[in-house]
Amino acid sequence: LGSSSLELTIAEGGKKTIIVFSGDIGRYDQPILNDPSTPSSKADVLVCESTYGDREHPEGDAAELLAGIVNRVVKRGGSIVIPAFAIGRTQTFMYYLRQLEDQQRIPRLPVYVDSPMALSATDLYLKHKEDHDLEYAREEGSSGKGDPLSVHEFHLTRSVEESKAINNVKTPCIIISASGMVSGGRVLHHLVQRLPDARNAVILAGFQAEGTRGRALQEGAKSLKLYGQDVPVCAEIVEMGQFSAHAGKSELLRWLTALPAPPKQTYLTHGEPAAAQTLQAAISEKFHWKAAVARYLDTVPVGE
Repeated sequence: LGSSSLELTIAEGGKKTIIVFSGDIGRYDQPILNDPSTPSSKADVLVCESTYGDREHPEGDAAELLAGIVNRVVKRGGSIVIPAFAIGRTQTFMYYLRQLEDQQRIPRLPVYVDSPMALSATDLYLKHKEDHDLEYAREEGSSGKGDPLSVHEFHLTRSVEESKAINNVKTPCIIISASGMVSGGRVLHHLVQRLPDARNAVILAGFQAEGTRGRALQEGAKSLKLYGQDVPVCAEIVEMGQFSAHAGKSELLRWLTALPAPPKQTYLTHGEPAAAQTLQAAISEKFHWKAAVARYLDTVPVGE
Protein backbone atom coordinates (compact mmCIF):
# COMPACT_ATOMS: atom_id res chain seq x y z
CA LEU A 1 0.00 0.00 0.00
CA GLY A 2 1.07 3.55 -0.66
CA SER A 3 1.46 5.64 -3.76
CA SER A 4 3.26 4.70 -6.96
CA SER A 5 5.18 6.40 -9.72
CA LEU A 6 4.29 5.70 -13.32
CA GLU A 7 6.81 5.30 -16.12
CA LEU A 8 5.71 5.41 -19.76
CA THR A 9 7.98 4.36 -22.60
CA ILE A 10 6.74 5.64 -25.95
CA ALA A 11 8.33 4.34 -29.14
CA GLU A 12 7.57 6.28 -32.31
CA GLY A 13 9.48 6.65 -35.55
CA GLY A 14 12.39 4.66 -34.22
CA LYS A 15 12.77 6.99 -31.24
CA LYS A 16 12.06 6.14 -27.62
CA THR A 17 10.75 8.70 -25.11
CA ILE A 18 10.39 8.03 -21.39
CA ILE A 19 7.83 10.00 -19.37
CA VAL A 20 7.76 9.63 -15.58
CA PHE A 21 4.83 10.70 -13.39
CA SER A 22 5.90 10.99 -9.77
CA GLY A 23 2.53 10.28 -8.21
CA ASP A 24 2.23 11.39 -4.58
CA ILE A 25 5.73 11.41 -3.14
CA GLY A 26 5.78 10.18 0.43
CA ARG A 27 7.96 11.06 3.38
CA TYR A 28 11.20 9.61 4.69
CA ASP A 29 11.78 7.89 8.03
CA GLN A 30 8.10 7.29 8.71
CA PRO A 31 6.44 4.28 10.35
CA ILE A 32 4.59 1.64 8.33
CA LEU A 33 5.51 2.74 4.78
CA ASN A 34 8.96 2.32 3.29
CA ASP A 35 10.90 5.39 2.20
CA PRO A 36 10.02 6.77 -1.25
CA SER A 37 11.93 5.21 -4.12
CA THR A 38 12.80 6.86 -7.41
CA PRO A 39 12.37 5.39 -10.91
CA SER A 40 15.51 3.79 -12.28
CA SER A 41 15.06 4.94 -15.88
CA LYS A 42 16.39 8.20 -17.26
CA ALA A 43 13.28 10.29 -17.86
CA ASP A 44 13.01 12.60 -20.84
CA VAL A 45 9.99 14.26 -19.26
CA LEU A 46 9.15 14.31 -15.56
CA VAL A 47 5.72 15.28 -14.21
CA CYS A 48 6.18 15.88 -10.49
CA GLU A 49 3.78 16.72 -7.67
CA SER A 50 4.31 19.94 -5.70
CA THR A 51 1.74 19.81 -2.87
CA TYR A 52 4.17 21.07 -0.24
CA GLY A 53 6.63 22.67 -2.62
CA ASP A 54 6.72 25.91 -0.62
CA ARG A 55 7.01 24.64 2.94
CA GLU A 56 8.41 22.12 5.36
CA HIS A 57 6.43 20.09 7.83
CA PRO A 58 6.48 21.25 11.46
CA GLU A 59 9.30 19.90 13.56
CA GLY A 60 8.59 17.85 16.65
CA ASP A 61 8.08 14.25 17.62
CA ALA A 62 4.65 13.17 16.36
CA ALA A 63 4.11 10.62 19.13
CA GLU A 64 5.06 13.10 21.85
CA LEU A 65 2.74 15.77 20.45
CA LEU A 66 -0.13 13.30 20.12
CA ALA A 67 0.38 12.13 23.71
CA GLY A 68 0.23 15.73 24.91
CA ILE A 69 -3.05 16.37 23.11
CA VAL A 70 -4.68 13.16 24.33
CA ASN A 71 -3.70 13.76 27.95
CA ARG A 72 -4.79 17.40 27.84
CA VAL A 73 -8.23 16.58 26.44
CA VAL A 74 -8.83 13.61 28.73
CA LYS A 75 -7.92 15.71 31.77
CA ARG A 76 -10.77 18.11 30.98
CA GLY A 77 -13.21 15.28 30.27
CA GLY A 78 -13.34 15.69 26.50
CA SER A 79 -13.10 13.49 23.42
CA ILE A 80 -11.03 13.75 20.24
CA VAL A 81 -12.32 13.58 16.67
CA ILE A 82 -9.72 12.88 13.98
CA PRO A 83 -10.91 13.40 10.38
CA ALA A 84 -8.56 11.03 8.59
CA PHE A 85 -8.04 9.57 5.14
CA ALA A 86 -9.13 5.94 5.17
CA ILE A 87 -5.88 4.62 3.72
CA GLY A 88 -2.62 5.68 5.31
CA ARG A 89 -3.54 8.34 7.84
CA THR A 90 -5.95 6.19 9.83
CA GLN A 91 -3.41 3.38 10.19
CA THR A 92 -0.68 5.81 11.25
CA PHE A 93 -2.84 7.13 14.08
CA MET A 94 -3.72 3.60 15.15
CA TYR A 95 -0.02 2.74 15.19
CA TYR A 96 0.95 5.69 17.37
CA LEU A 97 -1.99 5.31 19.75
CA ARG A 98 -1.15 1.65 20.35
CA GLN A 99 2.51 2.52 20.90
CA LEU A 100 1.63 5.28 23.38
CA GLU A 101 -0.71 2.98 25.27
CA ASP A 102 1.90 0.25 25.56
CA GLN A 103 4.42 2.79 26.83
CA GLN A 104 1.83 4.05 29.34
CA ARG A 105 2.15 7.58 28.02
CA ILE A 106 -1.61 7.90 27.53
CA PRO A 107 -4.54 6.20 29.27
CA ARG A 108 -6.30 3.34 27.55
CA LEU A 109 -9.33 4.89 25.88
CA PRO A 110 -12.11 3.60 23.65
CA VAL A 111 -10.94 4.24 20.08
CA TYR A 112 -13.64 4.10 17.39
CA VAL A 113 -12.50 3.61 13.82
CA ASP A 114 -15.63 4.64 11.97
CA SER A 115 -14.85 3.98 8.32
CA PRO A 116 -15.56 0.69 6.52
CA MET A 117 -12.90 1.49 3.92
CA ALA A 118 -10.31 2.17 6.62
CA LEU A 119 -11.09 -1.14 8.29
CA SER A 120 -10.72 -3.03 5.01
CA ALA A 121 -7.44 -1.25 4.31
CA THR A 122 -6.14 -2.06 7.78
CA ASP A 123 -6.74 -5.75 7.13
CA LEU A 124 -4.52 -5.46 4.05
CA TYR A 125 -1.78 -3.69 6.00
CA LEU A 126 -1.70 -6.48 8.56
CA LYS A 127 -1.79 -9.27 5.97
CA HIS A 128 1.22 -7.86 4.12
CA LYS A 129 3.61 -6.72 6.83
CA GLU A 130 6.54 -7.87 4.70
CA ASP A 131 5.86 -5.01 2.29
CA HIS A 132 5.95 -2.32 4.95
CA ASP A 133 8.39 -0.63 7.29
CA LEU A 134 6.76 -1.98 10.41
CA GLU A 135 9.57 -2.09 12.99
CA TYR A 136 6.97 -1.95 15.72
CA ALA A 137 5.14 -4.89 14.17
CA ARG A 138 8.29 -6.98 14.40
CA GLU A 139 8.71 -5.95 18.04
CA GLU A 140 5.08 -6.85 18.70
CA GLY A 141 5.50 -10.23 17.07
CA SER A 142 8.46 -11.08 19.28
CA SER A 143 6.87 -9.79 22.48
CA GLY A 144 3.44 -11.31 21.91
CA LYS A 145 1.53 -8.11 22.65
CA GLY A 146 -0.75 -8.30 19.64
CA ASP A 147 -0.96 -6.49 16.33
CA PRO A 148 0.50 -2.95 16.17
CA LEU A 149 -2.54 -1.35 14.56
CA SER A 150 -5.03 -2.28 17.25
CA VAL A 151 -5.35 -0.33 20.49
CA HIS A 152 -6.45 -2.18 23.60
CA GLU A 153 -10.05 -0.90 23.60
CA PHE A 154 -10.67 -1.00 19.88
CA HIS A 155 -14.14 -0.55 18.36
CA LEU A 156 -14.73 -1.25 14.66
CA THR A 157 -17.88 0.43 13.39
CA ARG A 158 -18.99 -0.84 10.02
CA SER A 159 -22.73 -0.20 10.05
CA VAL A 160 -24.55 3.13 10.08
CA GLU A 161 -26.30 2.12 13.30
CA GLU A 162 -22.98 1.47 15.04
CA SER A 163 -21.68 4.81 13.80
CA LYS A 164 -24.65 6.72 15.17
CA ALA A 165 -24.39 4.90 18.50
CA ILE A 166 -21.04 6.62 19.13
CA ASN A 167 -23.03 9.83 19.66
CA ASN A 168 -24.25 8.32 22.93
CA VAL A 169 -20.73 7.94 24.34
CA LYS A 170 -20.33 10.66 26.97
CA THR A 171 -16.97 9.64 28.46
CA PRO A 172 -13.58 10.47 26.87
CA CYS A 173 -12.91 8.60 23.65
CA ILE A 174 -11.13 8.97 20.31
CA ILE A 175 -13.05 8.85 17.02
CA ILE A 176 -11.14 8.33 13.76
CA SER A 177 -13.38 8.79 10.73
CA ALA A 178 -13.32 9.89 7.10
CA SER A 179 -13.11 12.13 5.27
CA GLY A 180 -9.76 13.73 5.98
CA MET A 181 -10.78 17.15 4.65
CA VAL A 182 -14.24 17.02 6.27
CA SER A 183 -15.78 17.14 2.80
CA GLY A 184 -18.15 14.26 3.51
CA GLY A 185 -18.41 10.90 5.22
CA ARG A 186 -19.35 9.85 8.72
CA VAL A 187 -17.04 12.35 10.37
CA LEU A 188 -19.66 15.03 9.68
CA HIS A 189 -22.18 13.73 12.20
CA HIS A 190 -19.42 13.27 14.78
CA LEU A 191 -18.49 16.93 14.37
CA VAL A 192 -22.12 17.98 14.79
CA GLN A 193 -22.04 16.24 18.17
CA ARG A 194 -18.54 17.22 19.33
CA LEU A 195 -17.72 20.67 17.91
CA PRO A 196 -20.00 22.67 20.27
CA ASP A 197 -18.25 21.32 23.40
CA ALA A 198 -15.08 23.20 24.43
CA ARG A 199 -13.78 20.12 26.25
CA ASN A 200 -13.34 18.30 22.95
CA ALA A 201 -10.64 18.58 20.29
CA VAL A 202 -10.44 18.04 16.54
CA ILE A 203 -7.07 17.03 15.10
CA LEU A 204 -6.40 18.13 11.51
CA ALA A 205 -3.58 15.92 10.35
CA GLY A 206 -3.23 16.48 6.64
CA PHE A 207 -3.49 18.88 3.74
CA GLN A 208 -6.77 20.79 3.75
CA ALA A 209 -7.68 21.93 0.25
CA GLU A 210 -9.10 25.38 -0.34
CA GLY A 211 -12.89 25.43 -0.09
CA THR A 212 -13.17 22.40 2.19
CA ARG A 213 -14.61 22.37 5.69
CA GLY A 214 -11.23 21.20 6.91
CA ARG A 215 -9.63 24.36 5.55
CA ALA A 216 -12.33 26.44 7.22
CA LEU A 217 -11.52 24.84 10.59
CA GLN A 218 -7.83 25.33 9.93
CA GLU A 219 -8.38 29.03 9.29
CA GLY A 220 -10.31 29.55 12.52
CA ALA A 221 -13.96 29.36 11.46
CA LYS A 222 -16.34 30.16 14.32
CA SER A 223 -19.06 27.94 12.89
CA LEU A 224 -19.32 25.18 10.30
CA LYS A 225 -22.30 24.36 8.09
CA LEU A 226 -23.14 20.69 8.53
CA TYR A 227 -26.35 19.06 7.32
CA GLY A 228 -27.81 22.49 6.63
CA GLN A 229 -27.22 23.89 10.10
CA ASP A 230 -24.56 26.23 11.46
CA VAL A 231 -22.65 24.31 14.11
CA PRO A 232 -20.61 26.45 16.54
CA VAL A 233 -16.91 25.62 16.70
CA CYS A 234 -16.14 25.58 20.42
CA ALA A 235 -13.85 22.54 20.42
CA GLU A 236 -10.08 22.98 20.31
CA ILE A 237 -8.75 22.72 16.74
CA VAL A 238 -5.27 21.21 16.59
CA GLU A 239 -3.10 21.07 13.47
CA MET A 240 -0.60 18.22 13.30
CA GLY A 241 1.40 18.61 10.12
CA GLN A 242 3.80 15.96 11.40
CA PHE A 243 1.29 13.37 10.21
CA SER A 244 1.13 14.61 6.63
CA ALA A 245 1.92 11.88 4.10
CA HIS A 246 3.10 14.26 1.36
CA ALA A 247 6.79 15.08 1.09
CA GLY A 248 7.79 18.54 2.25
CA LYS A 249 9.91 20.83 0.09
CA SER A 250 13.27 19.39 1.15
CA GLU A 251 11.94 15.84 0.78
CA LEU A 252 10.75 16.60 -2.76
CA LEU A 253 14.23 17.88 -3.59
CA ARG A 254 15.75 14.77 -1.99
CA TRP A 255 13.58 12.57 -4.24
CA LEU A 256 14.60 14.56 -7.31
CA THR A 257 18.27 14.32 -6.34
CA ALA A 258 18.05 10.51 -6.50
CA LEU A 259 16.93 10.46 -10.14
CA PRO A 260 19.54 8.71 -12.32
CA ALA A 261 19.84 11.69 -14.69
CA PRO A 262 18.32 15.16 -15.11
CA PRO A 263 15.07 15.10 -17.12
CA LYS A 264 15.07 17.15 -20.29
CA GLN A 265 11.92 18.86 -19.04
CA THR A 266 10.13 18.90 -15.68
CA TYR A 267 6.48 19.90 -15.21
CA LEU A 268 5.04 20.56 -11.76
CA THR A 269 1.46 19.59 -10.93
CA HIS A 270 -0.79 18.83 -7.95
CA GLY A 271 0.03 21.95 -5.99
CA GLU A 272 -1.46 25.35 -5.36
CA PRO A 273 0.21 28.08 -7.46
CA ALA A 274 2.50 29.37 -4.70
CA ALA A 275 3.70 25.85 -3.87
CA ALA A 276 4.39 24.92 -7.49
CA GLN A 277 6.14 28.20 -8.27
CA THR A 278 8.35 27.99 -5.19
CA LEU A 279 9.39 24.45 -6.05
CA GLN A 280 10.06 25.50 -9.64
CA ALA A 281 12.46 28.18 -8.40
CA ALA A 282 14.16 25.72 -6.03
CA ILE A 283 14.67 23.18 -8.83
CA SER A 284 16.14 25.80 -11.12
CA GLU A 285 18.47 27.06 -8.40
CA LYS A 286 19.61 23.66 -7.10
CA PHE A 287 19.72 21.55 -10.25
CA HIS A 288 19.66 24.09 -13.12
CA TRP A 289 16.94 22.02 -14.80
CA LYS A 290 14.26 23.26 -17.13
CA ALA A 291 11.15 23.26 -14.96
CA ALA A 292 7.70 24.72 -15.56
CA VAL A 293 4.42 24.85 -13.68
CA ALA A 294 1.83 22.89 -15.66
CA ARG A 295 -1.29 24.81 -16.61
CA TYR A 296 -4.75 23.40 -17.16
CA LEU A 297 -5.31 22.16 -20.74
CA ASP A 298 -1.83 23.19 -21.86
CA THR A 299 -0.40 21.02 -24.64
CA VAL A 300 3.36 20.51 -24.70
CA PRO A 301 5.59 18.56 -27.11
CA VAL A 302 7.57 15.60 -25.79
CA GLY A 303 10.38 13.65 -27.36
CA GLU A 304 11.77 16.58 -29.29
